[in-house]
Amino acid sequence: MYLFVSVLDRKAYYQDGPVAHGRIKARLEAASGERCLIVPFQEFGLETVEAFRPTAVVMSGFGGRWEDYAASDFRGMADVITQGGQLPILCICGSHQLLGFVMNGEWKGKRRLCDQPMRVMRPGDPMPRQPGGDDPAGRRRSRCFVAMGFFEIEQVQSDPLFRGLPPRMIMRCSHYCEVKRLPPDFILLARSAHCAIEAMRHRTRPLYGVQFHPEAFESPFFHGRTLLKNFAALARRSSRGNVRPARGIKGGHSSV
Repeated sequence: MYLFVSVLDRKAYYQDGPVAHGRIKARLEAASGERCLIVPFQEFGLETVEAFRPTAVVMSGFGGRWEDYAASDFRGMADVITQGGQLPILCICGSHQLLGFVMNGEWKGKRRLCDQPMRVMRPGDPMPRQPGGDDPAGRRRSRCFVAMGFFEIEQVQSDPLFRGLPPRMIMRCSHYCEVKRLPPDFILLARSAHCAIEAMRHRTRPLYGVQFHPEAFESPFFHGRTLLKNFAALARRSSRGNVRPARGIKGGHSSV
């Protein structure tokens, strides 16, 4: 079984979750040959992993601002990220950014996290811009470059995640923030013209982050589907249903 962690607020999850994530669930099941259970991020943590003993966990992206959440809202996800042992984990887009915050120690003691935009718009940059609202953070957001659509992603390090894919992949992007600094014990796997850390992997754990959206493949751009199949293959090799949190961490929590 896969666990797909949905980063939606509770109202959106119970109102729109099946619509928002139903296709992703089906695509993860097609790639892995296993059933996938969608779990709201507020109800996800080490206890969930222990109860379901999944083959792998995939954490979703999200369209909100980091300032709209308390850092403690992500405690369960952070616990699994930091203490999940050899559990295969794929963090996508916003969850990739959370992976960067957590593994760089940038959220310890923080009440709220802050958006980390890639850069401000330049003359000649294509639209769209990101609507931000009337508050200062929102006005800054509306002036930032947004990567929206299918972009070329350059591999900089070979990895089983990229098996069968060309050195320059085509993946769906939908973000204006990024991971600013490669965390300790992580390897840079891919970059793009607009984002320096498009993909990364932990040196000793099957823990991956991708800024792009492999689950959002569309004809004729199917590289994301291949990546999901590759993740499923390495997850089966890594776990085969024998996943436990790392020793000595049951009941532990990340510092926020």
